[in-house]
Amino acid sequence: MSTITSIATRRDHTWVQRAACAGTNTPDRFYPLPDQAEETRAAKALCGNCPVSDECLTEALETNDRYGIRGGLVESERIVLHRLSTVGRWEEDRVVAALNGRPVHLSRQEKHSVCVVAAILDLDLRIWAPVLGIGRKRALTRVREARAQFDAQPFLLRREQRIAGAFSPEATAVAA
Repeated sequence: MSTITSIATRRDHTWVQRAACAGTNTPDRFYPLPDQAEETRAAKALCGNCPVSDECLTEALETNDRYGIRGGLVESERIVLHRLSTVGRWEEDRVVAALNGRPVHLSRQEKHSVCVVAAILDLDLRIWAPVLGIGRKRALTRVREARAQFDAQPFLLRREQRIAGAFSPEATAVAA
């Protein structure tokens, strides 16, 4: 079995130190209740002046953070942005990152490609399934579906075949 990186992220989080909220003594202000409109506005105002609000929002979208105000947006606003930003997008780097267990913000096409490459290479689903937010049973179903599609129409999956041919798992093994 090949060794693949664990799910731990390897992103640069030094931007957090430059965040406007980094020095606040009241982190709860970024987790207001739905009926606390004034508190929500105040937290969003602080985010509006933050030099790293774009990085914060990107991190929230890529990790599917569902709580609090991140990058100046509440959860319901981030959900809409998440859906809009993934329509039609497909990037090989994101597929490879997901195959290596790094949490990324994936489109439907990218999620499908992860399943297809995982099926082609018979990758350990404990690595890539959590990135897709699916359990073991659903992951096995997706792998079976991907294998059936690959067997029936391999010419439709050229980009996935290219990734599978060039895929080099990262060196850290997953604990069994």
